[in-house]
Parts: sequence; C-alpha cells; structure tokens
Amino acid sequence: MSSDRTITIKGAPEPRGPYVHARQHGGLVYVTAQIGRDPETGDFVEGGFEAEFNQAIDNLEAILKAAGTSLDKVVKAQIEFVEEADLDAMNRIYGERFHEPLPARTSFGAAFLWKGAKVQIDCIASLD
Repeated sequence: MSSDRTITIKGAPEPRGPYVHARQHGGLVYVTAQIGRDPETGDFVEGGFEAEFNQAIDNLEAILKAAGTSLDKVVKAQIEFVEEADLDAMNRIYGERFHEPLPARTSFGAAFLWKGAKVQIDCIASLD
C-alpha cells in the first residue's frame, strides 16, 4: 500500500468542492469534515442535531473503513457545532460512539457551517 494516497468512496456523501474524503500519509489517515448528509441522497438527514451528528459519524466511519482503519483508531477529532444548546447532546453522542482509549478532541461553536449544517466532525486516525 502506498504511504500517500487520496480516498474518495461511494459510501459517504459526494464531496461538493475541491477536496477528497480523506488523505492517507504514512501511517495516518486525515478525514475531511463530515456533516449529516445522507450518502444516497446528498440531503441532510431529518431529526435535528442528534440525527445529523450520528449521520456525520456514520459518514466518518465509512471513510475510515475504506481507508483500512476505524473509529477505534481515531487519535484526534475536531467537532464544530452551531448551537450552544447542543453541547450536552454532542458530548453524549460522542461518548456513545467513541470508546476507550478516547481520542484527543477539540470542539467549539461556529457561527455557521456549510448550507445550514448543525454540526461537523473531522479526524485523524492511525492505520496501526
């Protein structure tokens, strides 16, 4: 396997800009931020913040799997969300989806995200 490759898959929403789903360099995979878009339709899933965050993590998980890694190998995650009121739900869902040893994490509020997304998440994962 090449130590430097790009990854774009059908199991995650199609990139809508000049980027790929992920880039592998050496033993790490850098995944582009994912939002709560359904990979089949490209539309946001219904159900508000929690549904969008779970879908964003599902998208992230599909990309990681295609890259040969998993959520369990995430070493760093970054989450941006729009509404402060969603902080508790974000922490709860994150705790349900990521397991020990937990990745390092940055999370912060953003004034806006692409096309009205409520949350986005990106990560760096190990291939080891």
